[in-house]
Amino acid sequence: MKSTIMVPVLGVALVALLGLTAKGCEAMQGGPVHSTEEFRAHVRATTRAGEDVYRALSPAPSGEPYASQEGSSSCVDDLGFDESGVTRDEPSFTWDLDFAGEEDYRAALASLRATWRADGRTVEEVDDGIATTLDDGIRVTLHLGHYDGEPELRAEGTCMRYRDSYGDAYDYLFDDNGDGTVDAYERPR
Repeated sequence: MKSTIMVPVLGVALVALLGLTAKGCEAMQGGPVHSTEEFRAHVRATTRAGEDVYRALSPAPSGEPYASQEGSSSCVDDLGFDESGVTRDEPSFTWDLDFAGEEDYRAALASLRATWRADGRTVEEVDDGIATTLDDGIRVTLHLGHYDGEPELRAEGTCMRYRDSYGDAYDYLFDDNGDGTVDAYERPR
């Protein structure tokens, strides 16, 4: 009687162990490999998250939101797991904020903190600012820049592995403003 129960239980346990091992290997490699289109959508979502916060700032900074791509050294394949044609990037964009003065920056910071808390978000205090992580893993930070001490807004997506077909319609390295397209003025000459 015991053997008729143990054989199926051991079979299920073996299948579960193999599944967990496969998931562990995928996680060690950096997660699943996405398409270029999925990565492009992630870039757009990251930019949109930053622009939404930019437009929600009160008092509002002067000017229209314009993102600048920032490099990320934390999203690399240190162990050499990525196969040929697979790359990884972490979309990261910064908006320079032009407030009338420090008082406006501090008021916008307090207003954003209250809005995030009212939305049920965890607000993290960072050097001279605040940060939160949105539901899709995008981290948004409003703070004073490390180098110039000027207010800036930063949106960082998650590190994503994807099939990069160089020379296709989208090459993230040249998408300076994060709109998901490489415009004529962004292409290298």
